[in-house]
Amino acid sequence: MSGAEGHPAVLRARTRRPAPRGLSRDRLLDPVVGPGAQPLVSVVAAAGCGKTTFLSHVAARETAPVAWLTLDGALGSTAAVLAHLQLACADLAPAVAELEPWTTTEDALVALEKVLEAPALLVLDELQSIDGSAAAGVVEGLLLHQPVHLRVALGSRTVTSTALTRHLAGTATVLGAEDLRFRTWEVEELFRTCHGTRLRADEVADLAHRTGGWAAGLELFHLATHGRPPSSRARLLGVGGGQLSGDYLARHVLDQVPAPLRDFLVRTAVLATLTAARCDELLGSTDSAALLEQAHRLGLLNAVADAECTVYGCHEVMRAHLLDVLVGRDGGARARELHQRSAQLALREGDFDAALRSSCRAHDWDAAQRVLAIGGGELAERPGSWIDELPPSIRDTDPWVALALARRLVVDGALEEALEAYRLAGTRVETATGRALAAHELRMVQSWVNPPLGVVSDWVALTRDAFVAPRRQLAEARPTDAPRRLAHAVAQLTSGDLTAAAREFSAVSELPTLPSALEAVALLGEAASLSLSFRPEAAESRERAAVAAKMLGAPALERIADGLDLACRPDTAREALCHLRDRCAAIGDRWGAALLGLFGAVAGLPSGMLTADEHSGLASELTALGAPALATWCTTMAAVEDARAGRVDPGATADVERVAAGVGPLPHTIALLASGTAQGRVRAARLARSSGAATWATLVLRGMRPTRASVEAEAPPALEVRCIGGFTVLRDGTPVALNVLRPQHQALLRALALHAPLPVHRERLVEWFWEGRDPERAQHSLQVAISALRGLLDRATATPATSVVRRTGGGYALHLGAADLHDVRRVERHLAAGRSALERGDVENGRRSFAAGVRELTADLLPDDGPAEWVTGERDEVRGSVVRACQSLADLCAAAGDGPEAIQVTRHALALDRYQDGLWTRLIDALAADGQPAAAATARREYAQVLAELDVPITVPGTAALSPVLAGPLPVRVQV
Repeated sequence: MSGAEGHPAVLRARTRRPAPRGLSRDRLLDPVVGPGAQPLVSVVAAAGCGKTTFLSHVAARETAPVAWLTLDGALGSTAAVLAHLQLACADLAPAVAELEPWTTTEDALVALEKVLEAPALLVLDELQSIDGSAAAGVVEGLLLHQPVHLRVALGSRTVTSTALTRHLAGTATVLGAEDLRFRTWEVEELFRTCHGTRLRADEVADLAHRTGGWAAGLELFHLATHGRPPSSRARLLGVGGGQLSGDYLARHVLDQVPAPLRDFLVRTAVLATLTAARCDELLGSTDSAALLEQAHRLGLLNAVADAECTVYGCHEVMRAHLLDVLVGRDGGARARELHQRSAQLALREGDFDAALRSSCRAHDWDAAQRVLAIGGGELAERPGSWIDELPPSIRDTDPWVALALARRLVVDGALEEALEAYRLAGTRVETATGRALAAHELRMVQSWVNPPLGVVSDWVALTRDAFVAPRRQLAEARPTDAPRRLAHAVAQLTSGDLTAAAREFSAVSELPTLPSALEAVALLGEAASLSLSFRPEAAESRERAAVAAKMLGAPALERIADGLDLACRPDTAREALCHLRDRCAAIGDRWGAALLGLFGAVAGLPSGMLTADEHSGLASELTALGAPALATWCTTMAAVEDARAGRVDPGATADVERVAAGVGPLPHTIALLASGTAQGRVRAARLARSSGAATWATLVLRGMRPTRASVEAEAPPALEVRCIGGFTVLRDGTPVALNVLRPQHQALLRALALHAPLPVHRERLVEWFWEGRDPERAQHSLQVAISALRGLLDRATATPATSVVRRTGGGYALHLGAADLHDVRRVERHLAAGRSALERGDVENGRRSFAAGVRELTADLLPDDGPAEWVTGERDEVRGSVVRACQSLADLCAAAGDGPEAIQVTRHALALDRYQDGLWTRLIDALAADGQPAAAATARREYAQVLAELDVPITVPGTAALSPVLAGPLPVRVQV
């Protein structure tokens, strides 16, 4: 208290809205901001999940006035919280500050009802900090009698009873830790757009897996690797996430927990899920119920009530840290003893997954084998990460593990690998029932990878046949059993009859006793049908499909569900969709990669996002998979792009139309639009209406027929960017004179050009070029710089939509007409094509693509910018990618007997990075194999000099074994 009146002192800092940082995620923001948003939003998650960051993005997206109040333990009294609430609400209406001080909740409610004449948003963060105090009663009263124009957003570690009640009543949206979890494609987008770092697909997947998409874990990883070479990422991922999260969790979470509760959490971390009875039996105690409730109230545990008791669980990152604390505090022997007791409890309750994991963590391999012997069949039905806990001696011999490995490959989409795994499992399974099961599942995978010829009756083969000849399936009588009805619905979707497909998928998904796998596929099919029909319920349908895929534990279906959602935002999510495609290719999920490509092609057709060649390439990909009906979709879309570019061949168009008509109404619609005739457009409109695709067909047609005058007036100039060895921008083929710009504005242009056509978040730009400046002045400086760039590069008639420098989400992007107009992007495309070709087994095309990419990089990116923060990461990443491609290319050349080419490629790579052991080895071996002993000796000496620069000790003959690479006299420091 302070002052004569006795009113509490207020801190303006508590009402200051934090600036939005990090990735703005439309997936989360769209449902809670805008006309259809609920009046109450409650974000409930543990520390580090990104509650405050998300709320800051909500506040930034909101167009109405926003008030912000960060609560803490010092605001526990009614007077304190009301004083701060009144100060915060003055940002909604200045008249609030002139009112008498609020002394009761009713005062606040009456005042807000009176002064708020238009929508406004109040954000209350860290609500759990006043739990149980008088201030909590003020918030509860505000939520119970919420003013009509006031929307409220809460951030808390625990959900309030009022928020939960209103959520059940349909007047509140509650988001939890699972909603805030970063999906793999969001991890890639976060690092690319906000941190200026391009992670490889395998790094993204590993990081997302190790952190569980936990926001704090991702930020800690960025801080640990920022400004370091790409190899540091691999090293940090290799040791796991413990060293990243341990200090954060200890300081910001566990240190604030009472010692008895902290000890309880550490010892019970050996349990996968916690109940009061289970914890009491593990510890020999009687107070577990109260401690679990206290931990839940503090936001440390999640709780789910079932028929018998409340089941608790904590975030996997938190649990991993608690287990590390257990070993460090009590020692390995005590930790193993607790794991053994946990395994016994789980086995007694029939939880074989938890029993096996605990046995492995106890290093009790006999117990692990007993669990497999008792519950191996049930475990094999859920082929998750428990397999990775096993030592090779068990993993490589146990029959149930062999079957689980094959099933895991199937759910991950690696079908070719799954075939061999099933064959191996068939030789290991000892029972006749098990062998029959493995053989049956092998036949199912075979019928998908290599579909049988002629008439088929198995539902998997029928579904597969829908991608070959959907009309053949639809000519048959409508089936009655669920699997065949699902195959029938797939045929309807492939043919493009969206209305019928959505109806049939929905009916199948609601059938009783439907297996979870079929339900997930049906929900995905329904979501795809509704999305392409532009139905208002499509967004909710996509969310149901994504949840079903995750609950099933099928990563391949999860990627397809995520890709479908991304495809519905083609302007902002194209790069994320490409990342998912890359991830599929890396895993060996060829079908997933092709379907994601098809989603992106369909979504991007109205705006001409893909070229005709790209559509044709996707058609070839689908044809290679044995899906000619889907390939026809792509050939018709390629015809549309040809028509858009004025390349119309009536004969070829007629052939495309004939094939498309045999597939179904929607491909036929696309082909008719490509014909460019008035009669074709009329027929296309009729087909689109009958199939439920009228909106999409209208958008495609609208994108095909802008007048020539409007194209000339609105089209931005064609830019070409060159960053390799120096910086040049060409506008309509002519170099742009950059000396008219200020040096800082030139640097901004180089940064945008280096990352083009991808956006760079404005917070990153401010950090790079106006660090330390007042935030408002920095943002103003950025706007001035953007205006200067637009004035230099844009046409006189440019609008924000046609500007060369475009606002995209929370950042800016340099618009390019095609990726081939950027030398760095061209390198990346060649290398990606090479990797994809090798993964398909196409060695010749892989070698050709790698060679094209390697030839492009003759020098570093933007060498004149030296060690500037915004260029070093990109420079190292591209250089590393090319060096890795050189290593692969040299091996391919050597295997093909092309020694001179292998030597040339290796020398090129060493010119880029001379500190790569593998390159020196390849060069010396290639020179020796090519009959150049003198050159090989010279290379050995150069390699030795490199090692000497690095202070790597070199032994000499007679003292220790000498690497054959360095055999011979070496003019370097030696260790005797």
